[in-house]
Amino acid sequence: MLLAVAMLAQPLSALAAYRVLEHIEAGADTWSLWVRYASSAAPDVLFVGDSRVRQDVDVVGISLELSAQAGRTVTVSRLGLSNADPALLDTVLYRVMSRASRPRTVVISLAEFAFNASYQPDRTADYWQLSFPPDAGFLRVALAHDWNRSRLAAGWAVPLVAHAPILAQGVQCAVQPSASCSAAAHLHDERMTQATRDLILTYYINLYLRDFKWSETELHDLLSAAERVRASGSRLAFVVMPINGIAELSEPFYTEYLEHMRTLAAANKIPIADLHAAVDKSDWSLWADPSHLNDRGAALFAPHLVAVVSRAT
Repeated sequence: MLLAVAMLAQPLSALAAYRVLEHIEAGADTWSLWVRYASSAAPDVLFVGDSRVRQDVDVVGISLELSAQAGRTVTVSRLGLSNADPALLDTVLYRVMSRASRPRTVVISLAEFAFNASYQPDRTADYWQLSFPPDAGFLRVALAHDWNRSRLAAGWAVPLVAHAPILAQGVQCAVQPSASCSAAAHLHDERMTQATRDLILTYYINLYLRDFKWSETELHDLLSAAERVRASGSRLAFVVMPINGIAELSEPFYTEYLEHMRTLAAANKIPIADLHAAVDKSDWSLWADPSHLNDRGAALFAPHLVAVVSRAT
């Protein structure tokens, strides 16, 4: 009987965990984003990256402008996974490009924090959430990228292991609700305040950029992601998204970061657009925080991304 209960708990844990994720992350969790993307045919244009893609890419505005230029409907979508590094992007692009329906153009968004070897986020939960439907090739890619392979494998073998922390968070939020129990998926029309700006910049200093050391592994993973796109016959471009105050935290580092990106792009004949200063930093009504535009800022930024798509090769 205990064995039967344990077996029944596996699929039930998945259903419950996805519901909890959807509620807590307001649809911004990796599972919800991937399922939403995979539920329909691939778009003509896909933007892939971290939360800047989810927040700053105005798919409606970009689609309208590209459609007007082409004289036909051009569909646009985005996969913006929170704090995504090149290893995770390589994994999600394996998923994207292994489908029968593939985007004609892929724009990969680059992020400075992702190349810090001292910043080692736990991506295991993201790999779990990308695991449906099962795919042997995906399992190999995920295991190659995830440093916590034993935990990842255990989660695949016994799904309750993977879902237990999510379910525990759901129970805690039900018993003791807090602001963290309803994370904002989008920042919409919020205007950046001094307090928000100071908080996020401090967060960058203490977490993302602390003890910065260049990660050759992440540079290799970015190239792997690019090669997946090109090998599938899709056009490709890189883009550096707008930021407000992050570059000024360490100007020598940010200059070096841009040089690394330009060098890699040039060596592999990938068009790259540096748009980190494309939006007025002094107009805080366009920003939600130093790393994200609000809806008004994203609409203003859309023509820049249309140009990026047009230059993809």
